[in-house]
Amino acid sequence: MSDGTRQLEDGHHRMWEQLDAELEPLVSGGALRQAIERLTAALEAMGDSGETAGLRAKVLARRGECLLDLDRSEEALQDARRSMELGGRSSENCGLAGWASYHLGELGRAQEYFDEALARDAQEVSHLTGRALVAMESGDLQRARTELNRALRQDADAVEALGLRGEVQLEMGELEAAARDLERALEQAPQEAEYALMLSRLYMVRGETEQALKVIDGAVDEDEDFALEALLLRSHIHLVSGDTKTARSDAIRASNLFPDEAFAFVQLAHVQLGEGSLALAKKAAERAVLLDPSLPDSYIVRAAAHQMAGDEERAKEDFQRASQAPAELPMFLLGPAYEAMQAPPLGLDPSILEALGGQGQAGGFDPSVFAQVFGGTDGEQGHGPAPGAMPPGMNPMNMLGKIFDDAGNIRRPFKPIFEMAFKNAPKIMENLPPGLLGDIDKEELEKIDFSELSSEELEERMREFYQMMQSGGGPFSPDNGDGGDGEE
Repeated sequence: MSDGTRQLEDGHHRMWEQLDAELEPLVSGGALRQAIERLTAALEAMGDSGETAGLRAKVLARRGECLLDLDRSEEALQDARRSMELGGRSSENCGLAGWASYHLGELGRAQEYFDEALARDAQEVSHLTGRALVAMESGDLQRARTELNRALRQDADAVEALGLRGEVQLEMGELEAAARDLERALEQAPQEAEYALMLSRLYMVRGETEQALKVIDGAVDEDEDFALEALLLRSHIHLVSGDTKTARSDAIRASNLFPDEAFAFVQLAHVQLGEGSLALAKKAAERAVLLDPSLPDSYIVRAAAHQMAGDEERAKEDFQRASQAPAELPMFLLGPAYEAMQAPPLGLDPSILEALGGQGQAGGFDPSVFAQVFGGTDGEQGHGPAPGAMPPGMNPMNMLGKIFDDAGNIRRPFKPIFEMAFKNAPKIMENLPPGLLGDIDKEELEKIDFSELSSEELEERMREFYQMMQSGGGPFSPDNGDGGDGEE
């Protein structure tokens, strides 16, 4: 036959129809193991006769499909290959081998099988989707989108292709297009936790907190594969919305369901810090450190607890440990949407930084500055930065005016945090909006090894920079056209 399959004789064709009728209620009812047992029995009954090769090819292919659905990819690949050897080299079998190879991490082999499958049937959506996934895994997002566009031209309602294209466009930073695809995918498959989680993440990046909260509820209980991420993201959304009680409930639930996951205890510590429960926050942070001593976030929240309790020495030690690598919780919470953020967070939730700032309220500075400096928000829910614009609250002169006192010294609660921030300065500068540094030579700044500077030297450099800004000679002075007024 033109598609590479062997034609069944009349008798074998009737046998296959009877077997297929027996399998249908088992497969549709999810009794895949029973279906596999029935198919295996049929193969044993046929033996190795050459006369039954075509029928055995079909039975092997069907068993391979059931094995793949049970995540038994190695066995599925073996059945697909045996089926092709017996004359069943159809588009379906090549596709089955492609999917099994993909799940086994054999991307090159998967690409070859999908290519052959599409050579036999260029319009099969499943094969195009599989080839798109191979491209995504290989980091070629443009090619992945091209394959998904082809798939959706064949079937505009192919929900998996829609969801995948939404993810690809999200990673490419095309938020509007991503939102359209994910909203359509979720409308068609409201039970799919992955789409709900991804769309909620996208809304968070756009600053649409209320929308994110509405969507994330559908992801929490639908699929255990996404339960941890969904619970912690919902906890985070409630936390930034000021509902610490619900945020705590989700964080506790996550830590109970996933007692070996450090991220669950980091988020729990975040919430407890936001509530001012320092002893409980420190306990949760210490559990996170025990579970994953390499996770910077564990030290960040423990340092914040120490700082808020007035133990500056321990806070400084933990901030130094945390500064060895970028915070990971924001990336865990936001997944592919993290790369689409206007400015990467430094690892502490704005609500916690506000609680830290509360220590200094008697000293006369506004605790919301922590949210402005580190959170990229103006404290107004549901409004994200415009594409390409500086995040709200990030006016440099306003920030520096909050950080320094009248004598030109960094206010005490900011010192350990800014020490960590400065040591990560090269990473931060990579993400600054174009033109933010004005006339300052970015290449010269990048040559400075901030990690070798002492706390005093770091503070002195910050003070010099602030004084330069105040003098009107810097890129953020009132006359440079960026809208900064230098006032708090």
